[in-house]
Amino acid sequence: MVLTKLLIEHTASGVRTALTENNRLKEIYIDNDISTSRVGEVVVGRIRTIMPGQFAFIDIDAGKNAFANLKPGHAFKTGQPILVQVQKDATSSKGAYVSTDINLKGRLVVLHKSPPGEVGVSHKISDEKETRRLKKIVRALLPAGYGAIVRTNAGNCDKETIADEINKLYQEYETIISRGQYALPPAKLYPEDKYPFPADLISDSLDEIHISGTEEAFATIKRHICEISDITQSLSERIFHYDGKLLEHFGVKKQISRALEKVVDLPSGGFITIEQTEACVVVDVNTGNSAGAASYRETVLNANLEAAKTIIDQIILRNLSGTIIIDFIDMPGQQDKSALMEVLVVEARRDRLNPEIIGMSKLGIVQMARAKKRLSLSQVLEINCPHCGGKGRTKQ
Repeated sequence: MVLTKLLIEHTASGVRTALTENNRLKEIYIDNDISTSRVGEVVVGRIRTIMPGQFAFIDIDAGKNAFANLKPGHAFKTGQPILVQVQKDATSSKGAYVSTDINLKGRLVVLHKSPPGEVGVSHKISDEKETRRLKKIVRALLPAGYGAIVRTNAGNCDKETIADEINKLYQEYETIISRGQYALPPAKLYPEDKYPFPADLISDSLDEIHISGTEEAFATIKRHICEISDITQSLSERIFHYDGKLLEHFGVKKQISRALEKVVDLPSGGFITIEQTEACVVVDVNTGNSAGAASYRETVLNANLEAAKTIIDQIILRNLSGTIIIDFIDMPGQQDKSALMEVLVVEARRDRLNPEIIGMSKLGIVQMARAKKRLSLSQVLEINCPHCGGKGRTKQ
């Protein structure tokens, strides 16, 4: 039996939110002065420069100007206000990436205007009959000029529950547009209250929610959880206040430290190494002291299959993004390669960011692409070495 807990540690320096299964850390979200993400914010910015090729720099009050790809045939001009939504946070070398396409996320539905009238359904809802039912319901409920994406949590929900959320998102969307016409840029319009964890972490699949901090902070966060997620009464009664160091109590603090290490052991004695660079992430799979298989072929296949699951775990936990190169142990047989790719694709479906798996080369190298929505765990918790200039090496 799997026991899933959400742990929210509220301190003076920020908030850390951990998702665990049987006390094993699966995801971690850190909100502090360094790492606070602006992804999802809707802002009235001001266009500073429009470059050839529909590329624009926009002031959204973030230090560095954000950048956006404007649509062909746009009528925007330098100095003009523009309504945008943050898609990717700024990095040390780039400003935030923003888009003129605004998407409002609910627990069940994402409401958008581009393209209008289109209804998509999460690929994690695999039942075709349920997919058709949800599409029919949402199409009938959509306001004119809007489109929607049905999220996994909507599976088996009744029409009235979905209608309530669509109406709520529609009212928020219309309010944003109305306020945006009169706001003095740069100005944030949405969300009015920023909470330090993704709303889609909250669902009835959780067994318990634990929150540390003052009684006032506990009451505020609990009220917000109940408001944004429409959780059952049963789960609302399993939200507990903890007076102390919550993550340390559940053994999560040590697991966060391990998630920064370069080497990760595999169950059968193999290991993977993870190198995060400015350009990409490189993962190398090694057999190490793998034992138990009847032949070398089985040893290699088992190590690769174990690595596939562990790599997806680590990508989610460390929030690795961009181009990810995985160097699996070479397997000459096409049957084994196909089995490995099958497992990797299935494991990747656990990731809410839906990484794209490009394929495997003849040498067993797999390329993945994963959207960057916030800083990686290493970028949040570590700094470049002041003695070696960030190389990780120093002179003898």
